Amino acid sequence: MPFSNDPASPLKDEPAQVDAFSPGPSSDASVPAQPILIDRIFCTSPPTGPLRQSEILASVIQRRRTLRSLLPNIAPEISEIRHPLAIIISQDCDLERDYEFRSSRIADEVDPSSDKILPSVLLCEVITADELLTLVPKGKDIWKRIIQNKDERYHVLSQVSPTSDAAGQGLPAMGIDFKRHFSIFTDELYTQLRMGVGRRCCLNSPYLEHLSSRFANYLSRVGLPLDHTV
Repeated sequence: MPFSNDPASPLKDEPAQVDAFSPGPSSDASVPAQPILIDRIFCTSPPTGPLRQSEILASVIQRRRTLRSLLPNIAPEISEIRHPLAIIISQDCDLERDYEFRSSRIADEVDPSSDKILPSVLLCEVITADELLTLVPKGKDIWKRIIQNKDERYHVLSQVSPTSDAAGQGLPAMGIDFKRHFSIFTDELYTQLRMGVGRRCCLNSPYLEHLSSRFANYLSRVGLPLDHTV
């Protein structure tokens, strides 16, 4: 189960950086930006240890065998899909159990059939809110629903301040299309971390659980052949 990343009590009265979610000048001007205490939404990623649910990673590479190379007598070919940003959806408990099991053994001795192993990590592609705005259908107040996290397919995240970013750079307001999820073998993703994939930030509770529940709801939606009529 997920756990809180926030070391401070939510009742503690302390200075927090205030900013507003704003996808850019092209957004719907009729929707006022709401101030958000962004330093209470995010925390910096840990430099070591297990990957975390809701952790945003930079420069993730997704590899797959090309369809052409699946044909007979064709040598294997690997294509790469580069994700400037991606967010981890897999549960903390699975990530921790997997990390502890792998850390207690050398790589060649890890039994892939063990029930403690998480074979692959589930992630969602992350883009800027400005990019998401250009991709969603126009009209019917869909963007207004999206920036309020009321549309079942999309999820938005406030900008990340430099103090909550392990790289010290900050991140702009971001958008997630739940349809754009993918997985990477767990051992490969940890290898990518050692080769330069950046661990940037994580969501604090309850924003972590909010993202997780909305993604689960998207996958569990039921399409009906006919709508109810009243």
